[in-house]
Amino acid sequence: MKIWVAICSIIGMTAVLSGCFFIQDDFSKFHDSEQTTISVGKAIINKTLEGTSYQGPQQLIYKTDRVQGPMPTNDWWSSAAWIPYSGAMYPHPLAAKASMDGLGIASPELQLRSNSFHSLYSDNKRDLLVGGVDLIADSALVDGFSDWTVDLLLENKEKTKRLHATLAHGSPYVYFAFEGTEPYIKLATQADWYVGSLDDSAFAVTLNGQHYGVFAPTGTTWSQSNEGDGIVASMPEGSDYLSIVLLPDNRSTTFDKFAEYAYSFITDSRVEWSYDEERSLLTTAFKVTTKSMQGKQKGTIFALLPHQWKNSKDEVLTYEYGSPRGIMRTLEGTGFETEMSYRGILPYLPNIGADEEVLHRQLDTFMADLPLIKPGEGGDGTYWYGKNYGRLTQVMPIAEQLGRSDVVAAIEQAMMADMEDAFGSQGDRVAHYDATWGTLNLYPTQFGADMVLNDHHFHYGYWVHAAALLAYHNPEWASDDQYGGMIELLIADYANWRREDAEQAIFPFLRTFDPYEGHSWASGPAQDGSGYSPGNNQEASSEAIHAAAAMIIWGDATDHKDIRDAGIYLYTTEVEAIRNYWFDVDGDNLPTEYEYNYVPLLFSSGAEYRTWWTNNPEEVHGINFLPFTGASLYMGWDQDYVKSNYAFMLKQNGGPAQEWRDLWWMYEALIDPAAALAKFEAGSYVPEYGESIPHTFQWITNMAELGAVDPTIVANTPLYAVFAKEGKRTYIAYNSSDKPITVTFKETGSLKAVKKLKVPAKAIHYSE
Repeated sequence: MKIWVAICSIIGMTAVLSGCFFIQDDFSKFHDSEQTTISVGKAIINKTLEGTSYQGPQQLIYKTDRVQGPMPTNDWWSSAAWIPYSGAMYPHPLAAKASMDGLGIASPELQLRSNSFHSLYSDNKRDLLVGGVDLIADSALVDGFSDWTVDLLLENKEKTKRLHATLAHGSPYVYFAFEGTEPYIKLATQADWYVGSLDDSAFAVTLNGQHYGVFAPTGTTWSQSNEGDGIVASMPEGSDYLSIVLLPDNRSTTFDKFAEYAYSFITDSRVEWSYDEERSLLTTAFKVTTKSMQGKQKGTIFALLPHQWKNSKDEVLTYEYGSPRGIMRTLEGTGFETEMSYRGILPYLPNIGADEEVLHRQLDTFMADLPLIKPGEGGDGTYWYGKNYGRLTQVMPIAEQLGRSDVVAAIEQAMMADMEDAFGSQGDRVAHYDATWGTLNLYPTQFGADMVLNDHHFHYGYWVHAAALLAYHNPEWASDDQYGGMIELLIADYANWRREDAEQAIFPFLRTFDPYEGHSWASGPAQDGSGYSPGNNQEASSEAIHAAAAMIIWGDATDHKDIRDAGIYLYTTEVEAIRNYWFDVDGDNLPTEYEYNYVPLLFSSGAEYRTWWTNNPEEVHGINFLPFTGASLYMGWDQDYVKSNYAFMLKQNGGPAQEWRDLWWMYEALIDPAAALAKFEAGSYVPEYGESIPHTFQWITNMAELGAVDPTIVANTPLYAVFAKEGKRTYIAYNSSDKPITVTFKETGSLKAVKKLKVPAKAIHYSE
């Protein structure tokens, strides 16, 4: 209850009197097993799929009774919840996999092929396995989790022998506890013992060229197993734990350093963010709670990914690990912080540089192509409805700036009517809440969104973005009494920004976003089913950006700063991850043997130069561009990279784009708008499903007039952009409030003010 009072107080007294009680009542309906439907304003959500042809996710979750509330999905460890044991999990810098014999651990060698690189875990190449004597696990159950950790329980059918294991993203340590069985470590190869021996409670060995420290309670001794392929621990009475650590080298001093934290077990992890609007700065704090199993040491050694250590002022240690993401650097303590500049987005671009007569003709042609909500390329589904909204919401502001109220009204009516059909749960359009997993599906849907909870951020980002632009002009429609509550449920499904108590929560925290990895994952169960086990994956990073930006705009439109700031956290962090892992703009993360300068499909274990449906280079690259919006300008921050990426696509394609030509012209416009405009005007073409001729024309002509995106300037408002051309800057800001505001633009480093821009109420404004 206190949580919701606090949230409502941010919104204002009106929300306290209406929205707060609405949300509280909403929770009770979600948890009431007697109710089959839930009213959310004017929306209706079904709690059953009976009477429909639709299917939801499996109703069995591999978890213990300790795990209450909605189940996280789309995480690095999610396979453990979906199948009896787990697929390969990649917390980095190590990899692990649960089986009936215990938990396998490895540091897989990076393998390169012509179009991919992976550090794949496999049972026959693991370095060691931790189990219990005579323990054959009936399953591996999720026994707990926090923001980037997971607890697993492996127990026998009789529940007399148990192994508890904890893994953490960015941790070289794995922690174990045992009940009713003695610890057993199966070694993959003949061990090279370089610190200690079987007579010691702690020692270090080299296996398959990798170095591991094993730390048991003082007084523990070891003996060879009966099978001869492993060792068994004899522990002092009352001691039932040990830790395994992947060591970065085989120096005894390194062993000693990591030994300092070997008995400090991580029990909780938590991410917190804050957005400083005056400095346009996002600060993210990563914190762990530890329990001293022996001694009094607190904290741990973290292995930071490149997007983290490049943006952290915390002092790093000298130890490093290789990973599929690049070099991981280490630091010690109970946490660390990153700082990243938030460089702004726009809800849409102004009509700068475009021939208005041409735009009017394009709008007339666009509006004559009915219906406005078109059938999907692959059939009806949540994603294709969303792509329709995306196309329409890019045209609507163009029309508004031209004074075409007829076009604006028609588009708004079409989108609102279509969403209302979906939210009404009548006929074939059904909104369904699954209480087992804690998820909301809009039917009909595709791409595994229903049965394995794939891609929810991709799909719902379009809906939320459209609803946000509708909310600017239709606040009643976006109110809790009508459809605002439903839109916020869609947001909470893919990126729940609130931390409710288990009894209150209806969605997991930040479902699709991995706080430690710094970006989203698309696969609900973190398995691709292709015969190998690369963990989770994501290809359309730009659609993840779109989902985060939609939260920023919705939060701005509805004055929900908590949603806005959560969106800024997701957007800023994901952009930095994209620049490091998809684009590698610094050129220091992708393996040197990988022949490409770009990753279209990122996996937990590595990357592949392809998409899920085609190897066509135009789409292989374009899938990480679409949709082009006022939040896509980050792609223009690194001009040299845009040039090289564009040139590489042309080389791979054997010439100019034939499919998705408009997307490539819009991308080219970030570096050479004159060339892009010439191609656009050269002849007719078929727009990409989510694009339109008016929007492509407006985008290209904007870039021609404005020049290159300038990421060196920030502003004290969330909705802004800066461009530079021939030594002159253009400053743009959007003001959704009903009063004029003055926006101050500053240099990123010094925060020296370089421009003050007065922005009228409810307007987008620009000035040199």
